[in-house]
Amino acid sequence: MDANKHPQEQNKEQLQATHKPRLRGAAGSRRIFSKRWVYPAIYLGAAALIIGLMYVKSQVGSSPVTSNAVETGTTGQTTTTAATETFQWPVATNVSPKVTLGFFSDKGTQTQQAAALVHYDNGYYAHQGYDIQAADKKTFNVLAAVSGKVTSVDVGKTTNPLYGNIVEVTSPNGYQVRYESLGSVSVKVGETVQQGQVLGTSGTSQFELSQGNHLYFAVYKNGVAVDPASVLPKQ
Repeated sequence: MDANKHPQEQNKEQLQATHKPRLRGAAGSRRIFSKRWVYPAIYLGAAALIIGLMYVKSQVGSSPVTSNAVETGTTGQTTTTAATETFQWPVATNVSPKVTLGFFSDKGTQTQQAAALVHYDNGYYAHQGYDIQAADKKTFNVLAAVSGKVTSVDVGKTTNPLYGNIVEVTSPNGYQVRYESLGSVSVKVGETVQQGQVLGTSGTSQFELSQGNHLYFAVYKNGVAVDPASVLPKQ
């Protein structure tokens, strides 16, 4: 303490020294906020934070895409098949399919309906599917038009050759797909098949003997026959 100074003056200097850091901080903050770019920068930073939080919330709260897991038969491997899987033609890409007998539609013209009748044993029967034949009329591999589970196999070509061998596959979205007039069968009941997998080979049947080597392809939904043209890709 300076002995030559009055006590009040000394107390005043001490008080000023005590408040200098706080005054410097306040003055510094005022200088910063006086800059034109400060407030826009704060607003932009806050907006970015809010948007980031909203994005995180949307990712955490969103529902996963619905799909059906179908086993491929290989240990540890699974293929996800969407319930909206579209049909493909039940033949290999190197086969040129030809529809030799079409679907009998109640809404078709008389000419169209007459062209979709099967003549057998002095009777006529409405054709509820497609007869598919290779352009060269040779035997071809029959492929699964859609993934699903094998729900029926009728290997009756030798005991009941009327329709040939038959395989039925039920898809996850409720279609029952029948492959008839098969010459051979490569799958078993209960087996899960993937779209494009070989089910057997084309063949013949007594019911449609005039069709020669072919595949009878039929699609059902809730037990009702569906026109294959409504599910197969356009040729």
